[in-house]
Amino acid sequence: MRTLALNEKPGLTVTHLFFGSGVRRGPAPEGSDVQRDPIFAGPRDVVRRRGFGRLVRVAALLAVTTSFVLAGTSVAAASPSPSPTPDTAEPTLVLSPLAHGVVPFGAALSSTIEVSNPTSADLSPAALTLELSDAPLGTTAELDDWIDDGRLGPEASVVDRPAVGTIAPGDSGIVVSTVAAEALAGRAPGVYALSATYGGDVVSRSAIVLQNESPAASSIGVIVAVTAGPRAAGLLSADELTALTGPQGRLTAVLSGVSGTSAVLAVDPSVLASIRVLGDSAPASALAWLDRLAALPNERFALQFGDADVSVQADAGLTTLLEPTSLDYAMSADDFTGSGPASTPNPDPAPTGSGVDDDTADDVITLPSLDELVSVPGSGAAIFWPAQGRADQNALRVLTQQPSPSGTPATVLLSSAEVRRSEVRAAAATADGIPLLVYEAGSSNAMRATAGAPADAAQASSARISAQIALEASNSSGPLLITTDRLPEVGATALRAAIDTVFAYPGVVPATLSALLDAERTSVESTAQQDTEAATHLDALLAGEASIAKFSSIIDDPSLLTAPERSSILQLIGAGWRDDPEAWAAALTAHADVTTKTLTSVAIQQPSTVQLVSPEAVLPFFVRNDLPFPVNVVLVSTPDNLRLDVERTTPVRAEPGVNTRVEVGVQARVGSGEVGIDLRLLSPTFEQVGPIQRADVTVRADWERIGIIGLGAIVVLLLGAGFARTVLRRRRARATDATSTEATNTDDPGAGESSNDPTPKSRDE
Repeated sequence: MRTLALNEKPGLTVTHLFFGSGVRRGPAPEGSDVQRDPIFAGPRDVVRRRGFGRLVRVAALLAVTTSFVLAGTSVAAASPSPSPTPDTAEPTLVLSPLAHGVVPFGAALSSTIEVSNPTSADLSPAALTLELSDAPLGTTAELDDWIDDGRLGPEASVVDRPAVGTIAPGDSGIVVSTVAAEALAGRAPGVYALSATYGGDVVSRSAIVLQNESPAASSIGVIVAVTAGPRAAGLLSADELTALTGPQGRLTAVLSGVSGTSAVLAVDPSVLASIRVLGDSAPASALAWLDRLAALPNERFALQFGDADVSVQADAGLTTLLEPTSLDYAMSADDFTGSGPASTPNPDPAPTGSGVDDDTADDVITLPSLDELVSVPGSGAAIFWPAQGRADQNALRVLTQQPSPSGTPATVLLSSAEVRRSEVRAAAATADGIPLLVYEAGSSNAMRATAGAPADAAQASSARISAQIALEASNSSGPLLITTDRLPEVGATALRAAIDTVFAYPGVVPATLSALLDAERTSVESTAQQDTEAATHLDALLAGEASIAKFSSIIDDPSLLTAPERSSILQLIGAGWRDDPEAWAAALTAHADVTTKTLTSVAIQQPSTVQLVSPEAVLPFFVRNDLPFPVNVVLVSTPDNLRLDVERTTPVRAEPGVNTRVEVGVQARVGSGEVGIDLRLLSPTFEQVGPIQRADVTVRADWERIGIIGLGAIVVLLLGAGFARTVLRRRRARATDATSTEATNTDDPGAGESSNDPTPKSRDE
């Protein structure tokens, strides 16, 4: 026989499923003989069917389990694995011990074994081999090892060899196997490995509990997380709520699964807030779900908004846990007119003389407060539940220092896999005086697997829960705690099967949350280490939030940007992301891209080169606003030389979704040349918005023309002055000549006569 591990061969499915938990045992009846050879005890029925065999198996299992009726079916996986092709597929096997795998003292062991044929050829008739270990499994670790990849050694007995007939392609065959109580004689009470083999190499592993004649009483509490699963947006949309709260929705499945049980609910307030912010426009199914949650009698406590991981916040150095700042951005007054069940009318009418008309006062709508939106009805104790139940000692101190309504330190839920404790198990514990509730990792993992299994496989998987409880409860000193942790997938039938498996275990009494908190505490030590990678992611998210906060001052109501950012951060550090690290990394990258897009949504458009040919001009620039809100910024213009005088600051109100024109006045001062103008936008708080742009301006100023005219005027003046000087000098010369002539005539009287003689004289005379 060859036992195959999961994914060992393409197309081969090895199913580790259980349903039930068996009990039994006292000494073997006198004369009984337990052999290693096949034992054929009890009736065997082989059912072959096309589209019917699975129904037969479910009906047979339900006949021996607690009856219940549930609304809703399992939620499909977000990314299901592709179905194998008929050419590569191999038969699959599902072993399901009945009664959750619990065999009461002196009772027979009943199981169903389903063989499925996904191939394109008939499966020939063959015998199944059912083997049971001779020695009980001693610890939860041994049980986990067996289920994950165990092999039965020589110390195992073949207890049945049921036959299965021909199985056509696409069909399944179901065998009902019964092993008589006499065949189980000689085995002490405990947990035993059980396996079924088909064809020599297709194996399904399970476990049963052979119960004691007088089962010991134990108290166990169950906590179920009520969340919408990991997401990046701060709130659920109306369409998402319609799907989640519809008949096949995840949230409907959770409430259907816990209804009528004693399970404690851990509720994500963001789910409730997503419904309440929609007011009258909330889907009818979501409002009905909200009412149904409030009406459930189950004890409950509130998780952080978005199921944010509290330990990673402490690892990132935060001393106060993050909370949503506002949800007003998601509300519209039109949805709170008072006509719907979610409306909140204004309880205080405007007083007389207030300046508000009586008719207007009747129409004033009061939107719900943040506390009203996130409140979890019926929640009491302050309890923190870190992702995967992991928090180191520093994180525990930070968490217990958070304010609580009662004024007492909050209690922290930790996984038993993350603490060091004595061999005695108990949920109530302390670590250096810090109150804890420690839940059992083994049974919690088994319960989580069962609650997330398909409806027809959940019953097979439930046997592992019983086996874990048998090992854990055998050494307990107080009430135990089991959780579903965060469920990637959940179905109503599967979740109910998981819860019923716990509370139907012989001797188990449901433990209330109050009983768990008030129980005597044992001392433990946290062995968890800081999650530095997750803390680094949170640091990056908070850095982006700080940038958004600075940027948000450009809009009239900054909370329209900051509040959605905070809500998204809380969702992005949600505990549910830990099940899919790759999807988480992709969500973080996408959020970083959105943050960058927001921070660059308002900017100056790249300006073109400007030719300035006049002494004064107005330069046009454009401010782009991709936000859905108008923004208020200041355009600051700074030239790099003195050729231009520039209007340094220009207030701008840019409308959403458009490029707003901004005119900046300039004036040429001296000389032609190139001038660069640095353009930047500042917020009202003087934070730079968008990148700096540079406008190149070529100046062709008029001062040269003026200079030439001035020089020409100077030349004209100089020429005019020279001409005037020449004229004046000649006039002075003539005046001097005239004065000299008059003086000569006075000294020589004849000169006058001769000068008056009209008779010309020759040059010889």
